[in-house]
Amino acid sequence: MLLSMVETCSDTRESRQMTSEDGKVDKKWFLNRLQEQKKSVRGLARHLEIDASAASRMLSGQRKMQIEEAHSIARFLNAPVSEVMRHAGVAKDIDGLPTRILLAALIDENGKVQRLQDPKPLPQSVIERLHAAIAGEGNGKIIAAQVRASKGPLALWDDAVILFGPTDQVDLDAIGSLSICRKMDGEQLLVRVERARKTGEATIRNASDTQSEVLLDTAARVIAVIP
Repeated sequence: MLLSMVETCSDTRESRQMTSEDGKVDKKWFLNRLQEQKKSVRGLARHLEIDASAASRMLSGQRKMQIEEAHSIARFLNAPVSEVMRHAGVAKDIDGLPTRILLAALIDENGKVQRLQDPKPLPQSVIERLHAAIAGEGNGKIIAAQVRASKGPLALWDDAVILFGPTDQVDLDAIGSLSICRKMDGEQLLVRVERARKTGEATIRNASDTQSEVLLDTAARVIAVIP
């Protein structure tokens, strides 16, 4: 079956669950820091040259804080940039720099991939575990998708993060592997590619072990599954 292509996860669901704190903005910390500096959200907005409402949404987590903004906020608050990023829920890579790997899609219980209109930062707990898995792949060439499956074969991977690279073709290393594929009709799926021709005809196998013949536009091998 499809799930046998990657080592079965032995962690419990509790240990796989992303904590609600990861990737969240600690609004209280920012408000306390502003108070300590005898400054206001409105003053911060003027410093950033944005509307006060936009600054308020940013501190509430309704608007993503940009990396450039984090540096500017650090100067305004007289705080280390790393501290601002940590309380802003901005994930960092192994060198302490903002990671370029974002959660860009969700995968449902049928293996269907749905792109997120607004990619989200990955929890720091996940960032810290994925670097060994992507060694040599290049941080800027990785896409992350999270499995959301409460039932079915993929329920074993519920909350797991699937890592793969962008492609505009059917990659050779995707054949015979667990892959993220896009069919000619635009549908994207997590499947095992049994075979594929240069003209797009392919045989795929889904999580339910059902085989089908399709026309593929692209296929990218899954690099790793982070429980």
